[in-house]
Amino acid sequence: MVLIIRQKQNNPDKQKLSDVIKISLMAMDVMMKDRVAPSLYGLALFIDLDGVTARHLMQLRPHIVMNIVHSWQGCYPIRLRSINFINAPKYVHIGVAIFKSFMNEKMRQRLHVYSRDETVMHKYFKDIPVNIRPIEYGGTNGTVQEMIEYTKKLVEENRDWLIDSEKYKVISKQ
Repeated sequence: MVLIIRQKQNNPDKQKLSDVIKISLMAMDVMMKDRVAPSLYGLALFIDLDGVTARHLMQLRPHIVMNIVHSWQGCYPIRLRSINFINAPKYVHIGVAIFKSFMNEKMRQRLHVYSRDETVMHKYFKDIPVNIRPIEYGGTNGTVQEMIEYTKKLVEENRDWLIDSEKYKVISKQ
């Protein structure tokens, strides 16, 4: 499974990062609900930083990043094969350093940062088949907008399942 997160779609002046994360996890839950591939074979995560501003980075407080990393690294039932920050502006190293500080060594080795240099697009997608990438990322599997509409429809169709799943919680006794 390939997951592409397009960070510029989030307007930090209008949307809280916690809401964006919640919506992302709901979509991920629905997409994984009937699929075992991400758990067995892994997931390639691409975080497209095109259009990211300092306001986006200011939302990445250390405790939020710690929780994101903890959930992906130790709680979520997936195998992260790679985490790829793509179209990264020069100042993104600040945010990446925060992420890395909470990662174990195995995850740090799987984290890659690629600049906005378009000649490297094929490099960061080298292991991702063309037939599962959207057109905007050099693929043949429809447009990003079509994928957004598909995912939105899938989440809406699973509304009751998502609401029901909210009543189940893990309580940590420390």
